[in-house]
Amino acid sequence: MGLNIISRRHFLGRTAGLAAGAFAGPNLLLRGQNSASKKLNLAVIGANGKGQSDTQGVTLDHNIVALVDVDMNRLNEAAKKREDHHVKSGQAAPAAPKLYQDFRKMFDEMANEIDGVIISTPDHTHYVAAMHAIKHNKHVCVQKPLCNYIGEVRELHQAAKTAKITTQMGNQGRTMEGQRLAKEWIEQGAIGTLKEIRLWTNRPIWPQGPLVKKAAECPANLDWDLWLSSEAKEPYFEFEIPEGMSGKRGNSLHPFNWRGWWQFGSGALGDMGCHIMDATFSILGQLIPERIDATSSPISDTCAPVWSDLVYHMPAGKHGALKVSWNDGSKDGKPNKPEISPHMTSELAKKAFEKASSGMMFIGTEGTVFEGEAYCGSPVIYNEERYTQVRLDMKAGKIKKTETRSVMPNNPQGEWAHHIVNGGLPSSNFDYSCPLTEFVLLGNLAVRAQQSVQWDKQGMKVSNAEAPNKFVSRPAYRDGWKA
Repeated sequence: MGLNIISRRHFLGRTAGLAAGAFAGPNLLLRGQNSASKKLNLAVIGANGKGQSDTQGVTLDHNIVALVDVDMNRLNEAAKKREDHHVKSGQAAPAAPKLYQDFRKMFDEMANEIDGVIISTPDHTHYVAAMHAIKHNKHVCVQKPLCNYIGEVRELHQAAKTAKITTQMGNQGRTMEGQRLAKEWIEQGAIGTLKEIRLWTNRPIWPQGPLVKKAAECPANLDWDLWLSSEAKEPYFEFEIPEGMSGKRGNSLHPFNWRGWWQFGSGALGDMGCHIMDATFSILGQLIPERIDATSSPISDTCAPVWSDLVYHMPAGKHGALKVSWNDGSKDGKPNKPEISPHMTSELAKKAFEKASSGMMFIGTEGTVFEGEAYCGSPVIYNEERYTQVRLDMKAGKIKKTETRSVMPNNPQGEWAHHIVNGGLPSSNFDYSCPLTEFVLLGNLAVRAQQSVQWDKQGMKVSNAEAPNKFVSRPAYRDGWKA
């Protein structure tokens, strides 16, 4: 489907008198329908890549009425992939969505036809896209991290609460059984007293470290000005790949390598922290650290480091005061991983740890909950004898299921849509995921400051130094982008 070529400004001039209709309540299109037959009208901003898999989580049960992507090739490809997904699933090809490159124009033209919006764009556009949706009272599901500045996270949270919409962050581990089991095991004494948590990832798997921009010709299919979104206008650029660094993913920011740039992404921590730190955040009672220590490879004003080591100093709460460590990247060609837990002494345990490119260890006085993936989907306990006993205790009802289960495990977008229709709260609604995102981004604050930071949660500022506070909120927004 081709794009409507009427300019956004011209459209606004023609339709100003109809503006009130675009601000209807979030459930307007569902009124009068039978609950079992309710189908939402959804729009997806950032249609390909992660946006494509997010679309597949809802498209068989709901209507996708609009797809948005700044890259025309990827936009058309996303529409075709969605159609193919329906056919492969044994359904008829769906009605074709309207296609846009500019989400603002989509809202201008068809806000009154949309119930909810899925946002799967680069990090720097999450806030502006979500705030435009909330301005129109649309339910929102936003990819992780919700934003790449803490100030934006706070504003987004407040706006969503005021609008009383259904919200979700796309961290699928929060919907999985494993995270709930790990919390129940630890709270019911399966590993004794929790003493320490160790987290790690092999990310970045894209270029990071001090990177040098170089002028290049913008691909014809990409609207670079729209890709920049609220960021300051600048010519299209690529970057030089440093010697010894893999060029497997190319040297352009779009569609993948933006992750390593502070302006557009959040580095390895922002990319994976909302997954890997999720279970920790839940288990520790959603507390915010008192202090974060950081060391890393060299950084620049523009790019995140090749590796970083963080220590979150957590206050006492459900558990005693403890340290949460984070390791990412590679050092000297080797994965930057923590030491293996002292409870993981068997060959089986050692192999599981060696194989885990990302993972977590919850270390107690009597055992360790280990997960060798990012989502805490299938945790186990070491040593093996203790895990056997825990499973027997679960069967006997001595260890109970106390956590609410997701109605759609491993499908945060589907879960979000379910709760729009049926009521209730999604697993990673903004009351949970905004503080989680802040928890994650505090690590980046320490990395960018290159020092330990003490966080004043109430004042939303670093209390032990002034310089790091310049990284709390986005410096500026280009005119025409902030809702």
